[in-house]
Amino acid sequence: MLATDKISNAFKAIVEEAEKISKDATAEDVLKVAKTIISIAKHQNDIRGAEGGHCTSKCACHS
Repeated sequence: MLATDKISNAFKAIVEEAEKISKDATAEDVLKVAKTIISIAKHQNDIRGAEGGHCTSKCACHS
């Protein structure tokens, strides 16, 4: 996959994750979405398909 495609998919994933936050979302839901968005942004790739929805490297995105 081309780097531009990876980044484009990452931006789409960020938007999709951000759209999950609704007015009645709990603080726990918002924190989970925020961590996923941070991981996607750090890796510039849609990591949601990775095991457990976490990044595959040891970058501490979800610690």
